[in-house]
Amino acid sequence: MNTSACRTAVILCSLACAGAHGASLENRALRLDIALDTGRVTVTEKSSKRVWEQPVPAGNVGGASAPRPLYRLLAQKKSELELERTFDKRVTLRLRFTLPGASDLRIEATADDPKTLIGEISFLEPFVLNAPRGVLAVADYSDGHLYPLDTQPFPRGTFSGDRLDMPWVGLCDLDTGCGYLLLLETSDDASVTMQKFTGKNGRQLVAPMVRWRGQKGAFGYTRSVLYHFAPKGGYVALCKRYRAYAKEHGLIVPLADKLKKNPNLARLFGAPDVWGNASLAFAQEAKAAGVEKMLIHGKPKKPEEMRAINDLGYLTSEYDNYTDILQTKDGKIDHQHAILPDHAVMLKDGERMKAWLTWDKKTQFMKRCPMLWEEAAKATAEKVLSEWPFIGRFVDVTTAEGLYECYDPKHPMTRTQKRECGPALHRAFRDRKLVVGGEHGIWWCVPWVDYIEGMQSGGNASWPAGHLIHPKSKDEEFEGAWGKLKTKWEQYAKWGIGHEYRAPLWELVFHDCIVSTWYWGDASDWLLDAAPEITPKKDAFNILYGTIPLLWANKGGSWLKDRAVFLRTYRNTCKLHEAVATAELLSHEFVTPDHAVQRTRFSDGTECVVNFGEKPQRVKVGRQEFLLPQNGWAVKGPKIEQSRALDGDKQVTKIRAGKYQFPETR
Repeated sequence: MNTSACRTAVILCSLACAGAHGASLENRALRLDIALDTGRVTVTEKSSKRVWEQPVPAGNVGGASAPRPLYRLLAQKKSELELERTFDKRVTLRLRFTLPGASDLRIEATADDPKTLIGEISFLEPFVLNAPRGVLAVADYSDGHLYPLDTQPFPRGTFSGDRLDMPWVGLCDLDTGCGYLLLLETSDDASVTMQKFTGKNGRQLVAPMVRWRGQKGAFGYTRSVLYHFAPKGGYVALCKRYRAYAKEHGLIVPLADKLKKNPNLARLFGAPDVWGNASLAFAQEAKAAGVEKMLIHGKPKKPEEMRAINDLGYLTSEYDNYTDILQTKDGKIDHQHAILPDHAVMLKDGERMKAWLTWDKKTQFMKRCPMLWEEAAKATAEKVLSEWPFIGRFVDVTTAEGLYECYDPKHPMTRTQKRECGPALHRAFRDRKLVVGGEHGIWWCVPWVDYIEGMQSGGNASWPAGHLIHPKSKDEEFEGAWGKLKTKWEQYAKWGIGHEYRAPLWELVFHDCIVSTWYWGDASDWLLDAAPEITPKKDAFNILYGTIPLLWANKGGSWLKDRAVFLRTYRNTCKLHEAVATAELLSHEFVTPDHAVQRTRFSDGTECVVNFGEKPQRVKVGRQEFLLPQNGWAVKGPKIEQSRALDGDKQVTKIRAGKYQFPETR
């Protein structure tokens, strides 16, 4: 019997067992049903009896029509289904459906020929959520957003899988708590498109659909997604499911464990992240003003002055960057110079990849191939540390940019190899017992990096944050390196700093593993001219999330412009962080329907409540009641108690942490 005849016999036998029109899998928590003729997939979550269904495709955000091919059943066993399906009318994949956990569904896809060219193809249609308060939960270059599914236009049409801070998105109903997590187990060559569909009463909604990108153009390796269906718990439950997954894959490395290997990490707990002045005089002045801990970036005049700063208990670090390079003039390779064009990334068309462009457009950096990062980092580390007693190192860009490929035959690279270059670079400094920092953050960096700048920021800045330009007003317009900046203040107010749509998704997974703060061009004190009211709101977010502030000590920062702001932010946020730095963030909730009052709880028993709303709100923390003004807060834990509350018509700040006490009335 020939191969074709054998395959036909297997299919016919399987169909006879499963039924001519459907196939199913079942465990104690889920039932999966696949209609072979229409291609409709449904999942029943048994405890809630909720049925998750796919929509009739109505086109996605990009405007493309999504045809519904048929499934062909190849084999059915008790614990798995094997099917075949043609996607986008051109690429046939073999699919394996399994129920690996009580509430999990895994779908793996392989091509008979891994060299099959795909460009980019759509995968399975999404499961939809048609609920009045349905949201998309995603850490999209932020600690986390909850985007209402009926937002028109939807804020993001596509999320690149390689640049999701955590490789998943989730849908959840804020009323009932039910939802599902869609985890890209192979996220390097993937994206998530928000597909449009029409819900009940004509509501226009979206749901996430996976797309696969080629690895050097081809399908290549087995692709995989994991769905987790939660009957309750909302986005917190989805975060905790991913945390369990991350732990299984070695990504949960607690700060308490990192501290055992590098005792200097303790200097970071409760330290404001400070840029703009690394002098000994500044450090001494800050110490005299009561700043007990501080992360200081930059060099003083002499190495012995840095030693004196270290002796004050501060953590000395320095900016570094291995991605953006200029031509070396003496043939030596360092963190900012390399041999061009040879060391730059080669694109598929043979052109070299450009990187950072200065605001005045006078200096164009090129993109160093990540396959060459480690060598340059080791050379730099050896030279710098032989001269300067740094305790930390801040590596820019690496953890903030997406993945890309290199086609240079001397240093070829896939996106997966690019991701693997990141930890290799960080190890060059970690192996030397330095506290390692990075720009923004992403899931794969957590075991290797100790602090990240940018996770607290929600994106959507209406000023050139990357070029460190302060806006003078909310409506100031900017035009520079990449043309006219189109983002408006309203977008920043809503998605960047708006409390209605933010949630600490990242912290719910990684709070006890890595320290988060704001982006340096969106620092706690960055908007003193344009919007000074944002600083206390950022302080409130730091308190709610248990994170540290970022402050500036140059002429544009609060240390020189308004020192009381600098000291207030330090005092109100950093004692708390010192207390909860190594604690897991267990929960986050919206206490009021307008999301103005929010509560978090940490694994050490600390509870934090914040009021972002204009109207004073009465809350209870522990056994005590507080009347919280806007951006007021109340905290109670085993190591700290603090509040900023109303006493009559006065706002009173109280902090008690060990021997430290602060009373303030205004």
